Amino acid sequence: MEKWNLSLLIVLFALLLLVADSPVAAEEMPLVPDFALLTKDNETIRLSDYKGKIVVLNFWASWCPPCRAEMPDFQKLHDELEESGEAVLLLLNQIDGSRETLKTGTSYLEKNNFTMVNLFDHGLVGGGIFGIPGLPTTVVIDREGYLSSYVVGTTTKATVQKMIEGAK
Repeated sequence: MEKWNLSLLIVLFALLLLVADSPVAAEEMPLVPDFALLTKDNETIRLSDYKGKIVVLNFWASWCPPCRAEMPDFQKLHDELEESGEAVLLLLNQIDGSRETLKTGTSYLEKNNFTMVNLFDHGLVGGGIFGIPGLPTTVVIDREGYLSSYVVGTTTKATVQKMIEGAK
């Protein structure tokens, strides 16, 4: 009986890993409400600033190993998107005031030469609007402002590019 339980657990874990990197798309996704967050320079960035564009939001924290693992892919994606204008990528740093602070997130990005726009989210967007279940989580919003797809867990540049294509 124990062998069967262990085998089932291994299969379920393998399926979870496969699903974790698969974007989720629903038939009727909701309109994402506008929000405003600050950058390290106290610049206010609103979702509505990108009206008519596809927006990729990546919810992350510097203490999160899976978040750090996907950052190089996100930097490459950011560079390509800046050049093509196809979409915009915004990092939403999940600030809790103790484990993750304005300083820890900013310091991590600067030390690693990541140049993506980083917004400080004290729970308004990640917790309040999206109710993200964990970090990292990546969300794609279509040109009309509707949630197009999302993936919970580590993702890749290729997966996010597919999500962007699906939002067109």
